[in-house]
Amino acid sequence: MASDARSTSPGAQHAYVQSQSHLLKATSDNPLPTAVPPPIAAVAGLLGVRHVLCLIGLPERGKPFIAQRLSKYLSFFHGAEVKLFDVNEVMDRAGGPPGSDHNAMFMFEEIKAFMNATSSAADRNMTVPRAGSGRSAPASSSSPPSPEVRPVVVREGSAEVQLAESLATHGEEELLVHPSDRRRKNVDSGKVAILFANDTFACFKEKWSGTSKERRRWASETLAKDRALGAKLIFIEVIVDRADILEANLRARERAKNGPTASRESAGPAMYEDELPDECLREFEDRARRFQRIYVSMQEDGSEDDLSYIKLINYGDKVVTNRMHGYLRMRIAQFLSVIHPTPHVIYLSRHGQSEYNVLGKLGGNPPLSPAGQEYARRLAQWVPRHIFYQHGVLTKCRLWTSSLQRTILTATHIPHPIVPASSFDSPDGISSPPRRGSHETDAATPSGGTPSHRFRSRQRSRQLPPRYLQGDEGVLNEPVWEQMSPRVYRNLDEIFAGECEGMTYEEIKKIAPSEATLRSMDKIGYRYPRGESYLDILARLDPLVHELESYHEPLLLVSHQAVLRLLYSYLMGKPRHQAPKVEIPLHTVIRITYDGWNPPYEERFVLGPTAKGIRNDGTIDEGVLEDGQTNL
Repeated sequence: MASDARSTSPGAQHAYVQSQSHLLKATSDNPLPTAVPPPIAAVAGLLGVRHVLCLIGLPERGKPFIAQRLSKYLSFFHGAEVKLFDVNEVMDRAGGPPGSDHNAMFMFEEIKAFMNATSSAADRNMTVPRAGSGRSAPASSSSPPSPEVRPVVVREGSAEVQLAESLATHGEEELLVHPSDRRRKNVDSGKVAILFANDTFACFKEKWSGTSKERRRWASETLAKDRALGAKLIFIEVIVDRADILEANLRARERAKNGPTASRESAGPAMYEDELPDECLREFEDRARRFQRIYVSMQEDGSEDDLSYIKLINYGDKVVTNRMHGYLRMRIAQFLSVIHPTPHVIYLSRHGQSEYNVLGKLGGNPPLSPAGQEYARRLAQWVPRHIFYQHGVLTKCRLWTSSLQRTILTATHIPHPIVPASSFDSPDGISSPPRRGSHETDAATPSGGTPSHRFRSRQRSRQLPPRYLQGDEGVLNEPVWEQMSPRVYRNLDEIFAGECEGMTYEEIKKIAPSEATLRSMDKIGYRYPRGESYLDILARLDPLVHELESYHEPLLLVSHQAVLRLLYSYLMGKPRHQAPKVEIPLHTVIRITYDGWNPPYEERFVLGPTAKGIRNDGTIDEGVLEDGQTNL
């Protein structure tokens, strides 16, 4: 049974980067070459492990949000192949009565089809030339590949059919491992099926909903019995008792229902403070109470200790794990501990024009040109007015740069005032009411009035605090916050060009034309001689993205083109193979707002100097009127 491929992540479609292909051909010195090179971090998938993640919990706790965030992270940074399964959508296609065995097996077949449709690109080392086949002669590098030769794909059907197809495909090659053998299927397969429900009420009775001990036990035993599938099950229970998180989820969901246009229009203050109709709140609270009476949480009395599960309490405030051993499981637990539904506001900026930019040279550690120095001054004027204050409210904010001097010099004029904690809207500097209740109850309607009424009264009582744009030495007796406290990360350094550092692209084409050709054919996977590739940058950005996802405060990130291309693509939900083509212009600030529910929203602020006003030597032509420049 084929699955809908539209919800499958791009993931790892290849076992190695394209620019390595020429190294895998037979030569006179190496007639039996390695068919597939060892994996690198960004294309290793998840080390051949298959997992089914089942998100459970009360309604409006953000299960679709978590499913989307996990899918993007695992596919973008680890090259995993991930597919989202909305239980409601699959059950609608199944057509059986709620909770029926028919529906349950229909879903199981969908999961199996996704897991088994594995390209065998990574298992080619298990197929070798037969003795005496004459295949040891070097292949002509100029002859095009035969159209008869194609990757083996494990298809549904009998083992005999698979073997016949494989023999027809490989001809004079010997199959060391049978096509139906799970050793072939599990080579770097790294597949993750994520099950969630958009409407928790509607699918409560379904066996894959995980809403009771019996249903969770059935799902676990069903997957365990299929040894050929080899998939492991993890339950992720989302527990929320904070009224602000529940309201934020409801608001985000309402915006998502109204489509992308409404989401973009709400990217300003409305994304944080738009009010919900009382009728909507009452309906939700009534449905949540009824659901809570029949829902059974993961038990900590020992009866479910043999299951693998994570309890995510108030989005990382507390994380309980059980039987979470192994690489993938720990990566998932770590990522879940940092994500949250508070809208993120990220500002991306390249360094100002450098002296190497003027000369067209790669890499190095040059200082800024006169135009780059002017951008640094303009950025310092722009930041306090546009980042310190979010929607008219003084907000804690952060600053990251790379360790190279061109980014440090770009941010050098940005002020770092010391601000008393009492000057912010809340002690943590973000617009969120204090938590209440206990995670053990996960109550939708605590006593003392509805959460919305208390939240709104607090919003109305806000007063705009004084503007602290300079350091204040008289506030040392109370907690303080340093605005834009500069943090330097080598992980944000520009791609290292190795032997090509300090060269221009024209010089590379002249001195090493083969390298220029490889780079043009595979920009994301190409690695400079003794240098880095875009995929290498992904590996060093991974820990920083965990840090970024944990922040509630706006963040200004001053870095380099290759690094920002990857971060921009991740934040905007673009496939990583498109990252090398993303335009990140000089002297421009890119603001990205996203909450994980709705499409991310991008704004660009051109501070200048623009190319029109910069001479060839990097100096500024004062007589040129710049177009499209943002007011400071």
